Amino acid sequence: MGKRDITATVRRSFVVRSTKASARLERRDVPAGHVRSAKVDEFVAALRAKA
Repeated sequence: MGKRDITATVRRSFVVRSTKASARLERRDVPAGHVRSAKVDEFVAALRAKA
């Protein structure tokens, strides 16, 4: 098998799949339907404002 060109979209899907699998193995995946609390949203907003 030779070299193949991979688009950014395909590469991104590989990264997302790998990251999700890694999180599952480490038992840190977020359950479907999970909703963040207001305090967590405030915390995340504060972190983004600093960046």
